[in-house]
Amino acid sequence: MSKRRSVPAAGGKTRRMALTWTLLAVAVSACIAVGACALWLPDRSPQLLSGAKEVTTAPASLQEYNGSQQVTLVPTISAEQDLIGNASGTVTDDWSAGGLSSGRGAYRVNDRSVVALNTAIPLYRDLKTGDTGDDVLALNNELNRLGYNSVPGSNIYWWATSDGWRQLMADNGNASDGSLQVTDTIWIPQPTVNVDAWTATKGSNVGGGTPVGKIPGMLTKLSIKNGMASSENRAISTLGVTGTLPANTIDMTDATFLQQVAASDAYRSLSQDERSNGIDASVALTAPMQTLRVPAGAIFGLNGSAGCIVPETGQRKGRAVPVTIVGSELGVSLVTASGTDISAISTVRIGSGLNALRCR
Repeated sequence: MSKRRSVPAAGGKTRRMALTWTLLAVAVSACIAVGACALWLPDRSPQLLSGAKEVTTAPASLQEYNGSQQVTLVPTISAEQDLIGNASGTVTDDWSAGGLSSGRGAYRVNDRSVVALNTAIPLYRDLKTGDTGDDVLALNNELNRLGYNSVPGSNIYWWATSDGWRQLMADNGNASDGSLQVTDTIWIPQPTVNVDAWTATKGSNVGGGTPVGKIPGMLTKLSIKNGMASSENRAISTLGVTGTLPANTIDMTDATFLQQVAASDAYRSLSQDERSNGIDASVALTAPMQTLRVPAGAIFGLNGSAGCIVPETGQRKGRAVPVTIVGSELGVSLVTASGTDISAISTVRIGSGLNALRCR
């Protein structure tokens, strides 16, 4: 018996082919639709590349501040000045070797002492009880400074002035009835001065109204180079001398401090050029203060060292608080706020939220 091979029906093959093409068409259509949608949909940036939100607050903290810093002091030197004597005659003694000090004898003429005086204006006439004038006022004030009887602040030559002058003359070996003889004086511009070219040496002859020596250029001021004044007193030290720099100034004019600096070996060893270039010094607050440390960008409405901040904590939350900048470092400012408890401020406002605010 012969075997017969089965032949697949043509219809089944056709159906499979149709299904394949249908699925392919659907896939292609889907791809085309997705591509079209991609073309029409707006681009979306990855989350990591999206713009950062503005930071509107920053922390604030308390910091003790003593204002310590290294500075350069620029000296001001006065011009050389003649010393004019009032007495005429023969010099019988000379005490000028160590310099002249107000209230002490400078030299002796015809066996009478000539006393140096640092009055506010030079004495130019004889004076007696009842006389008035600016020269009398200057005498009263200097007698008081020297510890003698007088009426400080008065421009009248009172009996107390006469008594003080008699005491001063006696301490320098002169007899006096209390009236001032201008020939007994020589004016000096500072309480203590050094002298050069001194001619009133023992045995020489001098004439009234003529120079008896010169005062070399003196140190009259030390100024902080490019400095900023502080609202507080500061201690200032240079060349081994320490003094107090008054608030609201960068100029040290205290006569005692300047004299000590000028008399120091370190200052004397400096050349004129070295002095002109400036002298190293340090300054610091005499009493450290409590300050608020804030970002520099938290301060708005700046006018010199004055400005405002907006606390986000404390009683003044959300309101402008006037502050004074007392120091700065590495992008932060140290501020004080009069009448505000800065210890309660731990956060301050920063950023564009400050732009529309008024400070005062």
